[in-house]
Amino acid sequence: MFFLKNRIRRRIGLALAGIMLALCCAAAPAGSVAAADASILPMYQRAVDFPRGDLSRLAQVIRRAQCGEPITIGFLGGSITEGRGAGSIQDCYVSQVYKWWCDTFPQAEITAVNAGIGGTSSYLGVHRVDTELLVHRPDLVFIEFAVNDTYTEFCMNSYENLIRKVLMADSNPALVLLFAANSDGNSSQAVEAALGQYYELPMISYGNAVIPEVAAGSFMWHEIAADTVHPNNMGHAIFAGLITTFLEDVRARIDQTAVRPERLQQYELPEPVTPQIYQNAHIVNAETITPLDMTGYGIYDFNYHFTDNWYSMEEGSFLSFSVEASNIGVLYQRTVEGTFGQYDVYVDDVYVRTLDGNYVEFYGTETEAEALYSSPDGSTAAHVIKIVKNPQSVNVDFVLIGLLLS
Repeated sequence: MFFLKNRIRRRIGLALAGIMLALCCAAAPAGSVAAADASILPMYQRAVDFPRGDLSRLAQVIRRAQCGEPITIGFLGGSITEGRGAGSIQDCYVSQVYKWWCDTFPQAEITAVNAGIGGTSSYLGVHRVDTELLVHRPDLVFIEFAVNDTYTEFCMNSYENLIRKVLMADSNPALVLLFAANSDGNSSQAVEAALGQYYELPMISYGNAVIPEVAAGSFMWHEIAADTVHPNNMGHAIFAGLITTFLEDVRARIDQTAVRPERLQQYELPEPVTPQIYQNAHIVNAETITPLDMTGYGIYDFNYHFTDNWYSMEEGSFLSFSVEASNIGVLYQRTVEGTFGQYDVYVDDVYVRTLDGNYVEFYGTETEAEALYSSPDGSTAAHVIKIVKNPQSVNVDFVLIGLLLS
């Protein structure tokens, strides 16, 4: 996660965040596509080919920026949001969208919070959104999980819970849904867009924009992507161009935009489509929970994104926890080196699954979140979680990042 502020670029001798910001705002990124560039308009028209949604909150954010008020913009998603595939931090779509806000509203202090983590889905997103994004009281939030979520009821459930969490946040943020896609056009866009329409949210599809262009031979996929999923500099520039063209469009029509005053504050959301089991979802780690029993584990900041991990390096390592929850998940570290072990998880002495600390590159992720237990009737109760090395595991190394509870 990184933060950017446009006023920082007017100062000298800053720390890393300021240096990153200066790179983002000093000049247009390589291969950038400006908002309303004629080359992007056909793609843009397809990208926003959804019901327009309610723009009350977004129009309010733009008006506030025009008046010079401070604005915080949040981005929550996977590796594309984190910036994977871009040549440098200033080339990722988040930085380019941030730069548009800086350049368009130089009188306002603009802060951007990038809460993208590679390989993660809305299931982890709904557990971390409070502490990694909403705590910063964003005025505008972009969510991008289309290529990491699966076309399942499970992801539909976590994604809807995430939408509702953001819309009900204390800062009353505007929310825009983003849909990336891989090289064959696969994504969970259909499920997520259906929810977006239900909640009257504006939506922008990178997949709708670029896949037809590839099919028509306008450009090859490898010209806009570093691999089958991650945009390269040009791909990130296109993604940013779609978003900033949308923002320019809203800004140009702001005087004609109908504003529903009740939407600017807390308002009654429509009835949920899926069970609202993650509204209090959160992560506990070695700083916030004490194990019932811990043998052979040390506490380290092993994971790049999450601190206070439990790290097993001894034969016979054992962890157990007592929690009060209706839903339980686990967040653990994986590695492509093949040096980690396999550990079994039990909930209330019932074997649930084996966690493999290894994965094959391009077919997994280093920060893995898995659901373990969900109460059949939604009731909260005390549960005991045990994590023990699988008898067949050759290696002993294992990193537990945290427990996912709701």
